[in-house]
Amino acid sequence: MNKKIELLKEEMDKCGIDYYIVSSRDEFQGEYVPEYNNRLKYLTGFTGSNGTAIISKKGKNYFLTDGRYLLQAKQQLEDDFIIEQNQVDRLGFIANLTQQNKKVGLDPKILTIMEYSRMVMVYNAIAENFTFFDKNLVDQIWDNKKTKQESEIFIHNIKYSGKSAKDKISDVVSFLKKEKAGSYINNRSQSYFKNFPLNAHDYYTGSGKAVILTDPHSICWLLNIRGKDLQYTPIVLCYGIIHDDGRVFLFLSDKPDIEIEKYLNENNIEIFDIKNFQSQLQKLLGPVFINHKTSVWVANNIKESLVVEDPCVLPKAIKNDTEIKGAINAHIKDGVALQEFFIWLEKNLEKEKITELSIERKLYEFRKQQKNFFSSSFPAIVGFQSNGAIIHYKATKESNQKIKGRGLLLIDSGGQYFEGTTDVTRTIAIGKPTEEEIHNFTLVLKGHIKVASSVFPEGTTGADLDVFAREDLKKENKDFAHGTGHGVGSFLSVHEGPQSISLLSRTQLLPGMIISIEPGFYKEGEYGIRIENLAYIQNAQKKGYLEFVILTKVPISENLIDFSLLSDREIKWLKEYNKSSIMIS
Repeated sequence: MNKKIELLKEEMDKCGIDYYIVSSRDEFQGEYVPEYNNRLKYLTGFTGSNGTAIISKKGKNYFLTDGRYLLQAKQQLEDDFIIEQNQVDRLGFIANLTQQNKKVGLDPKILTIMEYSRMVMVYNAIAENFTFFDKNLVDQIWDNKKTKQESEIFIHNIKYSGKSAKDKISDVVSFLKKEKAGSYINNRSQSYFKNFPLNAHDYYTGSGKAVILTDPHSICWLLNIRGKDLQYTPIVLCYGIIHDDGRVFLFLSDKPDIEIEKYLNENNIEIFDIKNFQSQLQKLLGPVFINHKTSVWVANNIKESLVVEDPCVLPKAIKNDTEIKGAINAHIKDGVALQEFFIWLEKNLEKEKITELSIERKLYEFRKQQKNFFSSSFPAIVGFQSNGAIIHYKATKESNQKIKGRGLLLIDSGGQYFEGTTDVTRTIAIGKPTEEEIHNFTLVLKGHIKVASSVFPEGTTGADLDVFAREDLKKENKDFAHGTGHGVGSFLSVHEGPQSISLLSRTQLLPGMIISIEPGFYKEGEYGIRIENLAYIQNAQKKGYLEFVILTKVPISENLIDFSLLSDREIKWLKEYNKSSIMIS
């Protein structure tokens, strides 16, 4: 057994709990976490961005993840775990443990109020069987745990953001002053939660005194600041409180330099040490607006709370004209970098040793040559042959394959530019592709074109479009275990909500949103296929309808296509797309 897990079980025994939940998230609730907060990776060795380990003091341990990471989890985890895909609802799974009268330990800074409410009110978890710890138990056993490096904060210029921080803050203040109705959370105490009752069904109508922002993406967008606290997402890990009089309290782990401090002060933003966040929460007079992703720990430190939507989420998702123009420019530069890379690959494949890891480095080098390049937007996925079937594969020294012989090479990568964020996937044939590979690539391409070329009525959700991406695959009992598309930020997160294209998406698609279109097919142990472009949504010529405008400028390989399977309309779309995407000759 993993020695770290043994140590954690000893801590659990001291605390009198039967199970302890270890999440891939940290207290900032983001998809990506800094290395010093990646407790799941430290404990289990799992490197994916979505997973939950359920550690048992005596019985079997469980690991829950989604379809993107199922094969990866099977490869990376030792025999300590029973691995389940997310068809097993992790919240229902945890709630069921409490119904068996098991004591379950949780970190209240990582558990959200939505998750807690769902466990108790939907899955009938027994609240008294939850135990919340002020300190994460993994931290208690983590030897030589690294500490956070000093933050580097910089201003995101209005020539890229398109709107000043003052104007954005003014919009949030207006949001606070509007009459809102939602589930009002008062002081009825129950179990651990002093201010967060289990049966909050009262309703409140009125303005808020303040709004709590615990998502650093929202805060950085609102204040037009960026940072280097994460390797691939240019944000500062921070908290914020926006008051109804326009004052903003910004909680940082490090004091910013004089230039940044001056900028913040000019925008009525007061800087606090992040250690003072709890004491400031306790001083607030309600009602205070929080959102469903607020942690239980935050909610428990506020006297009166009203659950509403994060006021930054939708404005952040709907890009303004400046951000759309920036996205177009970023993708032109990204297209140049990618096409230079593919030319290099073709010229050098037989001349030198090329591996998955060396391709990752080369992609970075070509992007770095472009003006205003900041970083990669996520760890590049470069999977040759069977590694391509691992949806979110990350090459390591142990798994690194040399690109030789024949097979499919899947490359999913992206860049962060001051103007915007990119994400593109291409699958290419090394050597002569098989008829099966050509056939399945063509099915994936048909799904991609059906979504990309669709004209859809206002009010359409991602779930409405997801079916088109899978239609031709499903005719042959094939499918892919991930969503068809995710929202993308503007020099922010490469995975940004609330928009998405998936079977579960209920958010209406709106003009200005940027989204990926990326159907795929994966044959375990043999190959993976994915075709991904980013697009923005605009009004179509037909009134009341919307359409996609493709941003990505990287041609799609035609030697993997069975043109006899494509309609005339699909062939026309492909030829026009490839012609418009050739950035260099």
